This record gives sequence, structure tokens and C-alpha cells, in this order.
Amino acid sequence: MRAQTVHAPIFVPGLRHSVRLLLSRRSTRALDAAEREDLARAQLRATRPIVSGVLLCGAVLLAIIALFELADVTPSIGYPVWAQLLASVGVAACAAGIARLVHWQHRLMLILAGTLLSGVFMSMPLPGATGQLALRTGLFQLLPLALMALMVRPASLLALALLIMVMAQLRIALYGAPGTGTALYWLYTLTTIGFGLVLAGYRTDFAVSAWQMRRRLVQQAHTDELTGLLNRNGWNERAVAAHAQAIAAGRPVAVVVLDIDYFKRINDDHGHDGGDAVLQRLGGIMRARVGANGCAARIGGEEFAVLLDGDDAGTAQAFAERVRGEFGKAHGDVVATLSAGIAVHAPGESLREQMRRADRALYEAKHEGRNRVHVAGLS
Repeated sequence: MRAQTVHAPIFVPGLRHSVRLLLSRRSTRALDAAEREDLARAQLRATRPIVSGVLLCGAVLLAIIALFELADVTPSIGYPVWAQLLASVGVAACAAGIARLVHWQHRLMLILAGTLLSGVFMSMPLPGATGQLALRTGLFQLLPLALMALMVRPASLLALALLIMVMAQLRIALYGAPGTGTALYWLYTLTTIGFGLVLAGYRTDFAVSAWQMRRRLVQQAHTDELTGLLNRNGWNERAVAAHAQAIAAGRPVAVVVLDIDYFKRINDDHGHDGGDAVLQRLGGIMRARVGANGCAARIGGEEFAVLLDGDDAGTAQAFAERVRGEFGKAHGDVVATLSAGIAVHAPGESLREQMRRADRALYEAKHEGRNRVHVAGLS
């Protein structure tokens, strides 16, 4: 009893990790856990309507076979036509549910149910009826083959593969070995699974490439190339979302707007290369102070903004003073200073309104002589 208590929790995660590693692709192994999850969610969103469509095709195929039997153009495998049409409606209902459900586990249950229902009525005859079983089985196998190619989670691939093998074993148990022999039948079944895994792998590789390309494009669209900070588009998207989350959670949030003093004079005296170097230096300081998950942007030529989630006026002012002090140190033959305005969120205030107050505070800092920090609402 003690051995089970100690080793089972270790063995099960180890088995899961081994299975996940076995089914993973080289293209996904370089991604961290958060990136893999983001990729999986993107694939699930993209494949959900296609999976629903494939299962709907299975329902249509089942209905067509029933109509063929009704017209007496194909041998029956024992099921009444009304039962086959009812099964077709059930598979179509599974397809509709897949298109609507959010959680992938629930969708997987419907995929398995629809596939099983199709397989039973298409390729598992009632006793005494065995018409064209091999042809029907081959027709059915197209459905799980297409579904496996669209599966994203390793658990979904394993579940479908297991369902195919269980149904294959049931056919042998119920109807005996096919005329071609058991070995060839299992080769056919395992080949179906193998092709499904290969197609799923290539689809995953394509999805990784598309996902990485999209991330690069989004990053380029939202990042200021010179400083490495967010640009205006990135600020409008990320800062608005971060601001709303902070307000909803009841946390204080401060906005700091910074502007390099006499930047035109720096450009005139040191050229645009000298001005670019000053902008890059301030961008590097802000990236180091804010961190990778922070929200800092270059929103204008020499104007920058920072959203500080959870900071009150005192901590926001201390942040701005640290940046100002570090930036004000001589760097080669260029000496530059900055001014900053701070606004702490007021009840009912939008980010745009808060930034207006921070801009007015920045104007006050400029008016008071530059190279200083001014907090809106405080003397």
C-alpha cells in the first residue's frame, strides 16, 4: 500500500511526459510551456469548424448509404433505414455541438461519440448481415483519418487511435478474421493510424510556422524599432487592457509621461545619430526598470509613457526619479535630461483622461524649469 502511495504520483506524470514527448514535434520543442499552450489554443480555434465539418460529412455519408439501401442499390448490413437516418442526425448533432462548445475536452467526447456512431452503423453489421463489409470499413476509416489529422492535443490523438483499434478488434471478435487474413487487416488499421499521425504532424509544423510568423508581424507592428519599446499601436492595445484589468481588480494604477528636454538642440548639435543614441539609451533604461512584462512605450518623437500597475503616487514618483537620475548621467559628450508628469488613477477615469492629466503634469514640470518630476494634483 505504501509503495502505491509513494510511486503512483511519480509514475503517472512521468508517463504523461513520455507520451507528450513521443507525440511532440521538433518544431514545438523549442517553445516554452506558455508558448505551446498559446499555440495549442490558436490551433483549436482554427480547427474547430473544420473538425465539425468533417464529422458533418460523416453524417451525410451515413444518410446517403441509408438512402442507397432504401433504393436497393447497395446491400444492407441489417440496420433499418430509419435507424441509420436517426444515427446520421445524431452524428450531425455532435458536429453542431463541436462548433459551439468551448472546452476541448467536451469537444473530444463529441468527436469520439460521433465517430463511434458512424463506425457502428457504417461498418459493424447486425448478426447475419455482412454485405460489403470490407468496402464499408474502408469508407468509414476515412473519417477518423481526417479527424486525426486535425487533432491538436496528444490526448485527442491517442483517444482516436485507441477508438480505431478497439473497433477493429470488435469486428474480428464479432465477425471473425476477414478473408484477407488478420495480419493484413491489422496492417491496414495501423496504417490508417500512422497516416493520421503523419498528417497531424505536418499540420502542426505548418501551424507553428504560421504562429511564429504572426507573432513576428504583431511584434513588428507593436514595437518601436529604435528603442525596443512599444510604439503607439502597441501602447493603445496593451496599456488599455492592462489599465482595465488593474481597475477591475481594484489596484492603483499610475501613468508616467516622460519627455527629453531640448531634444531638438541635441539633434542640431550632435546630428540625428546622436539623437537616436539618446533615444536608445532612454529606451534601454526604461526596459530595464519596467521589465519584460511591463508596459512602456515611445508614443511620440521624444515622448515616452509608462503604465505602472499597482503603484501609487509615491512609488510612481520614485520610479520616475530613478529613471531621470540614471538618464541624466553624462554619456560620452552628450548630456541630456528629461522631465516627467505623473497621474494616479481617479475613480471613473479612463486611460485617455488619465494620460491627459499626466501630460498637464509634464507641462508643469517643463514650466518649472525642466529636469524634474511633477505629480498631478500635488504641489
